[in-house]
Amino acid sequence: MTGPSSRQAARLAHVRADIEDVERQVEDHELDEHTAQELIARYRAEIDALDHEPDGHAPPPVTSPRRIVGALLLIGSLISVSIVAFGAIRPRQGGFVTGGSTDGIDLDSVTNDQMESVIAANADIPQVAGMRIALADRYFDELAHSNALDHYLAALEGRLDASRRARALARIGWMSFVAGRPDLAEIYLGEALETDAGYNETHLFLGLVRLDECDPRGALEELEPLAADERVPLEIRADIEVATSRARQLISTGACP
Repeated sequence: MTGPSSRQAARLAHVRADIEDVERQVEDHELDEHTAQELIARYRAEIDALDHEPDGHAPPPVTSPRRIVGALLLIGSLISVSIVAFGAIRPRQGGFVTGGSTDGIDLDSVTNDQMESVIAANADIPQVAGMRIALADRYFDELAHSNALDHYLAALEGRLDASRRARALARIGWMSFVAGRPDLAEIYLGEALETDAGYNETHLFLGLVRLDECDPRGALEELEPLAADERVPLEIRADIEVATSRARQLISTGACP
């Protein structure tokens, strides 16, 4: 019986380091116990899979919040902040939803259920796509990805300006990645860039996807301009700099083929 290949051994060491990092974050009160146990369970499942796979047939790494950028914030934390941060710095062209209103309606006073009712009653009207985006954004912020996905996909069939369309495509791409489909993520994120290359959230998501897919040079192409952009809030820029540092480390060590 042969031992693990050098590549498998490196991955095992990386997963074990991730577990130690999660445990440290719990001790430092950076991560709640429930989320930590869920992440650790995923990592241990990956260790078990690596231990039982024959050399050269190791499964792909588990897509998890900590794996994306190593020391970055969890996906949920990053998404919640990035929604506000990148929405705030995006020019408000064509009524782009960055606040709590769309088409003159103050959505802060409207519940999700009320918005669902309005959308259902006007599903065939192209203009309702704007409200779909606003509702999908709420679900996305709450990490209710299934609900968000339904509305983003439906909104793409309606009448949207370029910024809203790019927003929907980018977030569908990110949710595809979180669901373990980086191939679909690349497609949707590519379409988002073609639709509106100035929508920065797309570059953030694409950079993180490429970093997780062991394409550090591709990640740097997307993330370095964001790290240097003074309009990006400091807390987001700090996390992006962690990701760019990780990408440079992968390049210097030759860890990614």
